[in-house]
Amino acid sequence: MPQFSTNESVSLEKEIELKGEIPQFDFQQFDQTYEIQKCAQWIKDNEYQKVCLQFPDHLLPHSTEVALKLQKILGQTVYILGDTAYESCCIDYVAAAHINADAIIHFGPICFSKSSENLPYLNVYEKKTISVTELDKVLAKEENEMLVLLDDEYIHSYDHICKAFAYKPNIVVMKIDDDLSDINNNTIVFVGRNKRKLMNISLSFKSKSFYYVDPSKQPLDLIPYQPDSKIIKRRYFLIEKVKDASTIGIVIGTMAVKNYLKVIERVKKLVEASGKKYYLISVGKPTVAKLANLGEIDIYVMVTCAMNKIYDSRDFYKPIVTPYDIEMALNPNTTDLNFTYDYNRYLNSLNDVNTIGKSVNETDVSLLTGKLRSNVKEESEDISNGQTGSSQITLKGDGSLSVNSHFGAGYLNDLSWKGLEQNLGQTEVKLVEKGRTGIAQGYENEKI
Repeated sequence: MPQFSTNESVSLEKEIELKGEIPQFDFQQFDQTYEIQKCAQWIKDNEYQKVCLQFPDHLLPHSTEVALKLQKILGQTVYILGDTAYESCCIDYVAAAHINADAIIHFGPICFSKSSENLPYLNVYEKKTISVTELDKVLAKEENEMLVLLDDEYIHSYDHICKAFAYKPNIVVMKIDDDLSDINNNTIVFVGRNKRKLMNISLSFKSKSFYYVDPSKQPLDLIPYQPDSKIIKRRYFLIEKVKDASTIGIVIGTMAVKNYLKVIERVKKLVEASGKKYYLISVGKPTVAKLANLGEIDIYVMVTCAMNKIYDSRDFYKPIVTPYDIEMALNPNTTDLNFTYDYNRYLNSLNDVNTIGKSVNETDVSLLTGKLRSNVKEESEDISNGQTGSSQITLKGDGSLSVNSHFGAGYLNDLSWKGLEQNLGQTEVKLVEKGRTGIAQGYENEKI
C-alpha cells in the first residue's frame, strides 16, 4: 500500500536545512566571539537571576559551551531557549515567560523591526571579517554624500570603519540597530549579505539611490540594487483578494515587534467596518497543516516581523497578506501609502480607523472574478415576524433556529462531518472487545 503511506526511511534520512552557516573560528577566540565577559558583567550589574540565552538554529551547537562559561563566572543557572515561538531574529518573550525570566541575551542576526521591549535584552552579533581598505576603494566610486549602513555581522568593525572614513565628510556610517527614522532622501549603501534585509530596507526608506556591498564576495563591488517589481505587482492581486474575501483570519505571528497589538486592533476594526468577519488566530509558528484546519477562512493577514518569509510562500491553501494589503483594500482614505513589510514605518501616519464610517459600504466589481461585490454588513432575517436584525441566530416560523451558514457555528453546521459525537443514552453499552493489532499500513487481520 505505498500509495497510502510514506516509507520510514524518508523521515530517518531527512536532512534539516539551516538558515545560516555554523561559524568557523579559532576556539581560543570563543569568549571574544560570544562576548562572554560582557554578557556576565551585564547580568551582574543588573542583578538578573533568571536569564535566557536565545540562539538561531545554526548557532545552537555552541549554546551549551556559552551557557557553561556564563554559569562558571556567575555561579547561577542560565537557560537556553531550544526553539523560538516565532522568528529567531526577534526577541522571544513568549518562551522566556515560561520560566518568568528577568532578561534575555539574543545571539546572532537581528532584523530592524522595533522591539516591544517587554523584557530587558542584550544583543550579541556574529562577527564576519571585512576589509576596510577594500571597502574604502569601493566607496570612492561614489562622489555624492552617502550613508553607509552596516548589517549586524559587521557592527564589531564599526569603530575601525568610522576611523578610516573620518577624513571623508561625504560619508556617514550607521549600524542596523541605530535609529533609522531619519535616513530618507539619502544615497544608502548597505554593507551585508542578507538579501531579504536588503529588500526590506529598500522598501522601507525613500532613498535617492540604493547600493549594496556583499563582503562575502571577492573582490568587493558597489552594486546598484534593483527592487523586484513582482513584489509590488503581487500587492495589486492580493488587495483584490482581500476585497473578495468574506471571512479573514488574523494570524498573530509575533509578540516581539512594537505595536503588534495596535495593528491587530486596527485590522479588526477595518474588517468589521467593511462588513466582513474575522477570526483571531494564535498557533505559534504557522504551518500549512495548522492553517488548513480553518476551511471557512478566505484569506489570512499575518501580523509578524518584516523578515518573515511566509509572505513569499506558495504552499498555503489560502493567500497570506500583510497589514499593508488590508489597509489598501479596506480603507478608502489610504491611497498613497508606499509598500513595506514593516508596519511601524507607516502606522503613525494613518488616519483614525473610527472615522472611516460607512464610506466603505459600496458596491463594485471584482477585478479577479468579474462579479459584483458588496461590503454592506450582512443582516439575518427573523422569519417569524418579518423583521431584520444583526443577530446571527434567528427564530423561524416553526420554532426552529436559523443559523447564518457563512461563518462560525453556521459553517460548522453545514459540514458533513462534525467530529466525534457522544450520543449519550443512544448507544448500547457493550463489553470491551479486542481490537485490531499492528500498524495502519497493514493490520494483522487484513488480507494482503
